Amino acid sequence: MKKEYKISIGAEGIKSAFIYLIVTLIYTVLVLTVDKAPIGPNGSVVGFSGINGKFAARFPYNPLFDKITDVAMLIAILVAAGFAVLGLMQLLKSKSFAKVDKKIYGLAIVYVVVMVLYVFFDKVPLNYRPVIMPGETELEASFPSTHTLVVCTIMSTASLFWKKIFDGTGKYLKDTASGKSSVFISGDKEKLRKVFVGFANIVMLVAVLGRIVAGVHWITDICGGFLISATIKEFYSALFIGKLESED
Repeated sequence: MKKEYKISIGAEGIKSAFIYLIVTLIYTVLVLTVDKAPIGPNGSVVGFSGINGKFAARFPYNPLFDKITDVAMLIAILVAAGFAVLGLMQLLKSKSFAKVDKKIYGLAIVYVVVMVLYVFFDKVPLNYRPVIMPGETELEASFPSTHTLVVCTIMSTASLFWKKIFDGTGKYLKDTASGKSSVFISGDKEKLRKVFVGFANIVMLVAVLGRIVAGVHWITDICGGFLISATIKEFYSALFIGKLESED
């Protein structure tokens, strides 16, 4: 019997997203309250001072890796711009906002959330960098690592999008919300999917490890950025990607 594939968004995905959110909030509170000590420049105070101090001593400021992570950030921004162009192309072709893929609308929401968080954490510093950056005279906000937050959020949500449209089953995929195939691609696209997802993973790895080696953040800042990005990714997955199921 012929099978038809559909996309279902269940309570399990939402539950997982909220668990990530709760863990992230608890982690942030712990960073602000546990083992605080003035180990930063100009006597700035940071939580988890024991582990943060050890990482800061092991990884002093490295301008090369600082620049490398800037490149990772640029790549992520270009990927986001690519999705914006894709959404615009769909809009111009269909001449209807309703016919633009909901997954692209989801990405737009993700990018707005990331921009709001970027501005918020810049204006409301929860702790300060372990170094005063070249050319600067004052301490800068450090929690979370916004490079980690931006790169991991954009690339992880892009990875979910690519996994969905480059389906390797060769089956027709139907989005039950609209009843149309949207931008789903039928046929065996497994190799193409692996290339795109592998690219996303490499960019994220470079961003995370690069920020650690660059020495411009406390290790807890990088973990915080990663946790926030993981939370946003889970909400995007639950609300706009869903789970692929088959029906007889």
